Amino acid sequence: MIFSVNNNILLIFLFFLSTNYSYGLNNDTINQIDPASGRKVGYWIITGEMKPKEGFSPDNKIEEGIYVNSRKSGKWIKYWPNGNVRSEIMYKNGRTNGAYTTYFQNGKVEEKGEVIAGMMKGLYELYWPNGQIRQEKEFNNNGRTEGTVTYYHANGNKELVFESKNGVENGNAIWFFENGEKKKEAVYENGNTTSTKEYKSVKPIVEYDDPNIERGPKIIGKFNGANDALINNYGKTYDNNKNLLMDGEFIDGRLYNGRHFIYDEFGLLEKIKIFKNGVFVGNGIIGKYK
Repeated sequence: MIFSVNNNILLIFLFFLSTNYSYGLNNDTINQIDPASGRKVGYWIITGEMKPKEGFSPDNKIEEGIYVNSRKSGKWIKYWPNGNVRSEIMYKNGRTNGAYTTYFQNGKVEEKGEVIAGMMKGLYELYWPNGQIRQEKEFNNNGRTEGTVTYYHANGNKELVFESKNGVENGNAIWFFENGEKKKEAVYENGNTTSTKEYKSVKPIVEYDDPNIERGPKIIGKFNGANDALINNYGKTYDNNKNLLMDGEFIDGRLYNGRHFIYDEFGLLEKIKIFKNGVFVGNGIIGKYK
């Protein structure tokens, strides 16, 4: 009969079939799929071959960790294309739950915190690419900031210190220049400003330059008809040909959150730089603005 096979051939066939439920290497226990449920189980290593991603070769690891019924569980590790760790995040039932740490491509810590039941809890820390602390604050059981919140310049000096009560500003807030001198004071009551006082720097302000950090550029072009050199506002700037140069939020005359449009010698749009929190984060898509 066409369908008659001996026991040995049948066993070989069944073994071959079972391996089709797994992406495991050398028939080991990695990258398994449960034949009964069709779901991912156990330890998985996702590579560029399995999940093509820009910058990753087929044998580069993209991420690894444990699946339970196709849901991430425990610690998962993601990688940069250069092999450095990109993030270490704890999961429960497929959702972030527990401590997490993200890293810059240079290997330095970018962010550390903890998420419980979808809310931030406890100490949160954000860093500059040069390793200096950038922001630190505490979250209460409601997932809101509580106590002292501190921001830092890239040179390590404090930029802003204020008090928060259940996510709302209360009490004194103090801003500082990069050289450490006091820049501004304000008093808050339930999120509302009750008084402010500004200071001028006595010392020359020396801007901190770090080769790992590209700061937002200073205002270029005409700012919505204004000529103030120190703009703290949202707006756009234009060149003499009315080409858009900058679009976003400006702080102390620098682009803080927004886009910087760069043109070639013929006036054609060549590049769009994106800045967030005063730092370059990537290039925009030119096609959207043509």
